[in-house]
Amino acid sequence: MAVTLKDVAKACGVSYSTVSKALKNSPLVKPNTKSYIQQKAAEMNYIPNHSARALVSKRSNTIGLIWPSVDRVAVTHLVSEINEALKSLGYVMILSIDDIAVASKKFLEFGCDGIIIFDEGPSTNLPADVYQNIPVVAYGVDREIDYPIINVNHNKAMIMAIESLLAKGVKQIDYIGDINTTDSRQVAKKNAIVDYCQQHHIYYRLIDSQGLSALETESAVKNFYAQHDLAPGVICGSYDITIGTLNAIDLDRNQPIIYSYDNIPHITKLDYPVHAIGVPTAEIANKVVNVLDQVISDGTIQNIYNLEPQLNE
Repeated sequence: MAVTLKDVAKACGVSYSTVSKALKNSPLVKPNTKSYIQQKAAEMNYIPNHSARALVSKRSNTIGLIWPSVDRVAVTHLVSEINEALKSLGYVMILSIDDIAVASKKFLEFGCDGIIIFDEGPSTNLPADVYQNIPVVAYGVDREIDYPIINVNHNKAMIMAIESLLAKGVKQIDYIGDINTTDSRQVAKKNAIVDYCQQHHIYYRLIDSQGLSALETESAVKNFYAQHDLAPGVICGSYDITIGTLNAIDLDRNQPIIYSYDNIPHITKLDYPVHAIGVPTAEIANKVVNVLDQVISDGTIQNIYNLEPQLNE
């Protein structure tokens, strides 16, 4: 039979209440006593009954995360950051890369306390019977939806990169990104490049990466590179696109100044100098999680939460 809190309490010679507090790491239990109880519970293979606890508290302390994929470095890193932020608040994360409607309803059935969704535009809208019955927070681009969204201001990040290149004397710019897509984040980046360059009469080219992976980008840039040199200034739409670009170009022939969207630590470890633009992933993760926790706790809802991108020279 499964080991219970009462079994652990009896083995430790303390009350049920003391064991419960110790296993929740409560400061109300003396450190030595807490350590002894936790060690004894581990020896006895005690496993908390979260279902029973949820019945009492009406909370499962689980959060469902709906993400498009985990095969790209920047996306995987952000998922890890979100997981750490959730853990710091006592939540457990369940990840799904399934269809949005299917995954969200499953999270609702499982009794999750909330859902985080990677928003890519209208195609990723949650059904009303989901967001009306469970707190939801989205990460993406500023747009009107029926639950809070964390806007990381892709437009401003692209403009910051262009202006930094101009300040360095660069007058020709290539943007390498997923051009033919309905993903609102990629559309926002491309449109920012086009609009700003046209308004300010800056020479630019759009190079289609044919996707968001490093392999797709490497192939696309090699095809472009067979007939053209890259411009002196290059802005890449993501970290993975940057990796594909670096793998494709001949640095003896071209040494462009490169800016990469996705402000992640990995960029500082690259052999070739690359400047990161965007909101740092740790900041994104903390904001997403803290907003969701706030909605879960008191129901406070603000439609848009704006974050400011940073440029790391």
